[in-house]
Amino acid sequence: MRPEPLPESDPRDAFLARVVSGRSFADVGGLWGTVNERVSVAHRLGARALTMIDVAPAEEPRWAAFEERRIQLNLPPVACLSSEVIRLAEGPNPPLFEVVHCSGVLYHIPEPLRLLRALHRITQEHLVLHSLVARGEYALAEGSFRVPDAACLFIPALAGSEQEAVSGHWRRLVADGAVGLTRENPTWRMNDFGPWWWLPRPSALRMLCQIAGFTVLGDAEGWDGNAMTLLLAA
Repeated sequence: MRPEPLPESDPRDAFLARVVSGRSFADVGGLWGTVNERVSVAHRLGARALTMIDVAPAEEPRWAAFEERRIQLNLPPVACLSSEVIRLAEGPNPPLFEVVHCSGVLYHIPEPLRLLRALHRITQEHLVLHSLVARGEYALAEGSFRVPDAACLFIPALAGSEQEAVSGHWRRLVADGAVGLTRENPTWRMNDFGPWWWLPRPSALRMLCQIAGFTVLGDAEGWDGNAMTLLLAA
C-alpha cells in the first residue's frame, strides 16, 4: 500500500517523501520538544524501520514523553538509542541507516564538520539536514553588518555592535532561547551542546556538507531566510 502523502509546506517532509519509503530511518536529536520528531513522518511515508537517536540520558523524561507520543500515534516499536551521535558514529561498528534526519543540532555542536562526518558514517543513502543559518546582513544603529557568503558566525567570538545586531535579530524570533546569543552563557565548554555555537551562511553550509562526503541534491531556505534544509546523498 502506498503511504499517505503529506503536505509539502515543510521541506523536511517534502525531502523525506522523496527518499524514505521502504527504507530504514533514524531521527538524530528529535526529542527536543517531542512534537518536532520526524519518526512519525517517516512512518507515514512508508519507512520500514524506525530509530530515535538523542543525547538525552536514558532516564530523561523526554524519552517517556516520546514513548507516550508513539503510542498515541499508533506507531510501531521504535528503537531508542541514548547516545551522542558523534561518539556513536566514531565507535566500533556504528549502526547504519538508509535514511537519516537531523534537525536543529548542527549549530549546537562545537565541531560542526565532525558532526557531519559522523552523520555520513551512519547514513547509507540520504541525509535530510535542517539548520539555522546566518543572514547576509544585520541592521546596526548606523548602517549594517554584512556576513560574507563563505562565512560561519562563531557565536562565542561575537562582540560589540556585531553581537548586538545578531542577538537583536534573534531576540525578536526566539526571545532568550538562544543560549550564548540572546541569553548569556558564562562558560563555553566543548562538551556543552546547549549554547548556539555557529551560524553558517547557506553557501558555507553546503560546502561543509560536501567536504564531509555528501552530495547536495536539493536545498530550501525557510523561516524568512533564517533556516535551511538540505537533501544530501551519502
